[in-house]
Amino acid sequence: MSANQQPKAMHTEVVIVGNGPSAIALSFMLAGNRPYYNGHTISNEYLTKRLQENPGLALTEMDLPTLSEGLEGRSNNPVALLFDSLFHPDADLGADNPPALDWKYQKTCEIPHVVLGKTKPGGTWQKIDGTMQTISQNSWMELPKVPFKEWLSKHRDFTRAESLLGRATISDVKEYYSDYVKSQKLEKYFRDFHTVTSVQRVFHLRNHVDSESGEVEPCCQNVRRNHTHCWEVRGYHTIVDEFGQAVARQDFCYVAPHVVLATGAYDIPNRLGVDGENLPCVVHCLGEFEEKLSHCEPHTTDPVLVVGAGLSAADAILMALESNIPVIHVFRRSPSDPSLIFSKLPKFMYPEYHRIHSLMKGKETNELYKALPKHSVVEILDNKVLIKAKGTDSLSWYDISCVAIMIGSRSDLGFLPKEGRNLGVVPKWPIDSKHNPIDIDAYSYQSIREPQMFAVGPLVGDNFVRFAIGGSLGIVSHIIKCRKKDEM
Repeated sequence: MSANQQPKAMHTEVVIVGNGPSAIALSFMLAGNRPYYNGHTISNEYLTKRLQENPGLALTEMDLPTLSEGLEGRSNNPVALLFDSLFHPDADLGADNPPALDWKYQKTCEIPHVVLGKTKPGGTWQKIDGTMQTISQNSWMELPKVPFKEWLSKHRDFTRAESLLGRATISDVKEYYSDYVKSQKLEKYFRDFHTVTSVQRVFHLRNHVDSESGEVEPCCQNVRRNHTHCWEVRGYHTIVDEFGQAVARQDFCYVAPHVVLATGAYDIPNRLGVDGENLPCVVHCLGEFEEKLSHCEPHTTDPVLVVGAGLSAADAILMALESNIPVIHVFRRSPSDPSLIFSKLPKFMYPEYHRIHSLMKGKETNELYKALPKHSVVEILDNKVLIKAKGTDSLSWYDISCVAIMIGSRSDLGFLPKEGRNLGVVPKWPIDSKHNPIDIDAYSYQSIREPQMFAVGPLVGDNFVRFAIGGSLGIVSHIIKCRKKDEM
């Protein structure tokens, strides 16, 4: 393809941007796999009764608002709670019950689609250090039809798997998601190493003349009377060699009536916005921090400074302490603040994080660790950091060897007009999984402001896999209804 030649548009019905767990689960359902209630007992009697009123009917054909009415849990999205109630029955009560769903493949129900991801299937999980453990129990990481425990027992030493207290390593999760796409025969839908650079609305006539053949053909094979427009998705495919090195780049263009945003929320690290944050000694992700630690000498180096009070900050502290590197830990809140994530994690399952929390509160001591609660960073120099105590004028300089700023991250939506700022619950503000998720219809996951655009996972506030994959049910159910209207 010449430098000025535009790629030929490829037509499909759904384009999914992102290839993490949410996207994989959605692809599985779009490929023709439909969920059915199998009659297994669930504690919610009202939900059981509603399901029993529709025997033999797929969930995608049922009335989701009625099914999900009154459900409560750790998601603000009712369809996510519905799917979780059936996929992980009574999980929040400590139960490890089998799913109340059976899956049936129906070839006639297949909906054409493509899944565009920057990495191999698994999305952000493919970028994380493989030796770390997941926060969620391994069963909460699983996707339909392939129980994680069964998969793990076939791929790992069972004794080692059991020793992880029900939590898998990131390496296991990466392999599970990649293997899932292969085992469920989804590879034909996935386009790995495809980076999306533009998603925009296009209005087409139903027919146009092909510039090469001269033939009249549909401008979008899926434009029907219920589709007011299509989405044009452009980007480039990075071609890699056997060593994983990029050797070429090829542009692509897809046109579809439906686009799904499933990019996660971990592309761009949040920043403090202080002087010196761009210095080489400052890092914003665990991978870079691990690289910095590899060049530090135990016991003889200046401390590393870790900023933040979440799990990424805790992981950074654990890495440093295990390497015998001293740590100064700066965080804005009180260590006893009930909103800290540590208070939500069971101690027996997460002993390493509760150890960090104990250090933060001073209940446990370590000569290599110093906590500075209710403090913030004012300025960073090459080997010094200026710290301010909250509510005072007290300023202190600390000698440091490295600064790890672990204060969360956000999704890269640069491929959308205005970075998608018009899509949030609070318009004109950046999309943020905690404070400003994409505003969607509660049952279809369709954007309130952009018809035929959908969002799932962290972009709509579902940061845990067990809830993120539930959005697939809402989207597929909606598209099925659209198809039926088109056939009328």
